[in-house]
Amino acid sequence: MLQHRMKEHIVVIEDNPDILEVVEHLLNEEGYQVTTMSALHDIDALLALNADLYILDEQLPYINGHIICIILKSKPQTRNKPVLLISALEEVNQFATLCEADGYLKKPFLNIAELTTLVKNLLRSSQLSM
Repeated sequence: MLQHRMKEHIVVIEDNPDILEVVEHLLNEEGYQVTTMSALHDIDALLALNADLYILDEQLPYINGHIICIILKSKPQTRNKPVLLISALEEVNQFATLCEADGYLKKPFLNIAELTTLVKNLLRSSQLSM
């Protein structure tokens, strides 16, 4: 039951307000604690959020999602936290491979359940590896 476990915390960085709102709503409905950002301004503030999973859009203002992913994967406190890269770009899989993201999803999401299933699987596999 959801009440007996801590809510997993997911940070979503997405500059499209409509997509950000939909993703936040879907994840809240699944029982996750969600923090949203439209851009990354401060890496230390991001690290301080102590998320269980990061969902990063590839095309963001200031710094691209795969660069944020590389930073997260280089820090001891976030090295083992799953990162899901999302993008409308055809080559999202190449960016995900480059930054060693744990998964990727092409936008627009044709099947909403694909996002929530991927999030659940990434969280489950990260908990098993701890």
